[in-house]
Amino acid sequence: MIPPTRILAAVDFSEASRTAYACAARLAHQCRVRLDVLYVEDALLAAAARTRGVELREEAMDELRRLYSAHCRHTSCAPHYHVVVGQAVNTILATAQREGASLVVVGARGMSGAERLVFGSTTEGLLRQARVSVLVVPESWTAPNPEAPDLTGTGPIIAGIDMTSPSIEAGAAAARLARLLKTDAILLHVVPELRVPDRWWTHAATALQGRLDQCRLDLERLAKGMEAAGPVRLEVASGSIPHRLAEAAHASPHAMLVLGRALRRRGNGPPGAIAYRVLTLARVPVLMHIPS
Repeated sequence: MIPPTRILAAVDFSEASRTAYACAARLAHQCRVRLDVLYVEDALLAAAARTRGVELREEAMDELRRLYSAHCRHTSCAPHYHVVVGQAVNTILATAQREGASLVVVGARGMSGAERLVFGSTTEGLLRQARVSVLVVPESWTAPNPEAPDLTGTGPIIAGIDMTSPSIEAGAAAARLARLLKTDAILLHVVPELRVPDRWWTHAATALQGRLDQCRLDLERLAKGMEAAGPVRLEVASGSIPHRLAEAAHASPHAMLVLGRALRRRGNGPPGAIAYRVLTLARVPVLMHIPS
């Protein structure tokens, strides 16, 4: 559910997860909801430390409290801390279900190679398996107003719309989130350009313009159905879908992207090739919305 009714931040003490924790705390403050913070302790590491008389759980709890003091002291939320031994993805999902979290917040570790975002196996596993929405926060993210306790200054909230049901629900979620953050919501539909021989270029341009015009009409109808969620702006563009979504987000220093993913009856799968590509390109928080 967006805005979330309860938030779980998964922390592994990397810089990326510290950034995600700070974002989650501000969002919890903004929504006035409970924040749970989870560190998943590796079983072998815990056992090895115990043989030397060291209880890593207590040290992890102390480190979680220090993180709050260092990165979240401006917020009013009082996090509930969890240190659990187990496998990271399964433990995060189980904790989210047990605590009733409607949003999981995790970090992305940064760039490696040509436009390849190294999520880490935990973040990628969550994107594949989560049955609640997941907010992926890049390591480079900074709060728009560092002295504010919330996400004041975030925006616009840009939803990628492909006319499917998950993307339409993601658009409504973006409108609700934008209203909460007092910023603009943008519904952006990108029409891929036709790849044809040069001699057919005139026909392709005519066909593309026809599709752009039709998509704008479709977006206008969608926007009327989202009036209860909040006002939205409509944009239609052509080109590479992942690149145009990323470019739209990067045009504003504190934007957020919202993408939709269907919830399957039996298991889940990757967010989709286009969504995954957006996640690798975007240097802003990306919310993978899953309908509740």
